[in-house]
Amino acid sequence: MPHDEEDRDLEKSTLKQICQAFPKEDADVVVKAYDYVVSCLGKQPEEGLRTVQVLLSQQTDHVAIASALLASLYLHTIPPELEELQKFFGNDIASLVKSLKSTETMRTDTEAHREEDMKALLAALGGNLRSVIVRLGLRLAELQRLVKTGCMDSCQIAKETLDVYVPLARRMGMGALREKLEDVSFRVLEPDIYRELAEKIEPIRAEDQACLEILIAAARRLLDRNGFKATVSGRTKNLYSLYMKMRRLNASLESIMDKIGIRIIASSVTDCCQILGLLHTHYRPIPGTFDDYIGLPKDNGYQSLHTCVYPVRDMSDKPVEFQIRTELMHMEAEFGVAAHWRYKTGEEADTEDERQLEWLRGLQQHRDEASSHARFVEKLRKEVFEDHLVVFTKGGRQVRLPADSTVRHFVQWLNRVPVERLWVKVNGEAQSLDHPLRDGDTVEFMMDDIALSDSGLAKYGSGEVRN
Repeated sequence: MPHDEEDRDLEKSTLKQICQAFPKEDADVVVKAYDYVVSCLGKQPEEGLRTVQVLLSQQTDHVAIASALLASLYLHTIPPELEELQKFFGNDIASLVKSLKSTETMRTDTEAHREEDMKALLAALGGNLRSVIVRLGLRLAELQRLVKTGCMDSCQIAKETLDVYVPLARRMGMGALREKLEDVSFRVLEPDIYRELAEKIEPIRAEDQACLEILIAAARRLLDRNGFKATVSGRTKNLYSLYMKMRRLNASLESIMDKIGIRIIASSVTDCCQILGLLHTHYRPIPGTFDDYIGLPKDNGYQSLHTCVYPVRDMSDKPVEFQIRTELMHMEAEFGVAAHWRYKTGEEADTEDERQLEWLRGLQQHRDEASSHARFVEKLRKEVFEDHLVVFTKGGRQVRLPADSTVRHFVQWLNRVPVERLWVKVNGEAQSLDHPLRDGDTVEFMMDDIALSDSGLAKYGSGEVRN
């Protein structure tokens, strides 16, 4: 297809999606931003359109999408005038576009430049979640463009994406976009390994797909027969996740248990739990593969029940993972903060968004404390990707700690509690500071034989985990 014709198709398709995604008043704002950019450039903003398509796939709101279009002018060294943007589009869009002024790859030539650019990025992100969402969309569109044009000499942008942008996407709950960022960065950084794995998995996925179709039909029949109203769909693990799991476990592709999976979207949490029991009755569960992220959600708000089973008792050696969640949990898992405007009430969205903003602001402190850019990146990835455990105070307050934490780490979480005066019980039994903690433990603190309530703990502790 000629390039001009392809561009026209991209424009037509994107504008049609915009009109379908939003009420007319909101869609008009995005179209107005598109017309403004075209008038500045004298041509279609290809990068802006591709970013819009990424953001539309993430269920992003019209303010972020209009801002992404306007911010694409920076890529052409045509910075829009802030006063003009305020006049035409209002303060929200104008201030968001201003925060996106610096979206290029960070400098890596010196440690001072790395520190300066990272601090600038974190400062821009710290006050506006839409800025995070749009930057993630811009970065994916840029990487896709580089791959499409055959410009594979872009290792710096791909490495930075895995180091910084992928953890941000995961923390914001934007699972679908995170996987795309991972795979395209993997393709740029390790083209030979990517190609080899893609070729190797193709026949396996063909077999897996045939298996999935049978299992999905069987799961639907099982749910219908037992009176559950739920939707069932299949999913496959993205290439980068497969590659990293193979490396981490030193395992073959064939031995990875969760290459394929089935998602069940149920009507309620009660139904999720009952469906889990039904699956464990009907199929043979694999010991050690059950995770309850509904009772103990991940830091980024992810909730789901996970279990791996052998789908045909005593016959099949191909395991399959079931993920069971409600529709709201699914929206949170796939789109996170990008789609809060669609499925959360104003108060719910504000509470969740403020929690994420607090985390982003905390990154600035982590960067100030880190001895180097590499140490900061290491801490960021650990904080986002490493396993955690959740324990509770006597009053039910939830505390998330690193997976190998002891009572001592919990005490450190309390910051200023004088250890020499502290007595600790775990699940009602006195324990030493070196006692290892497990998911779901209840920890009770006593000082001079007086039990400390949660309000008493708040008097002593700052409420922040100290690793």
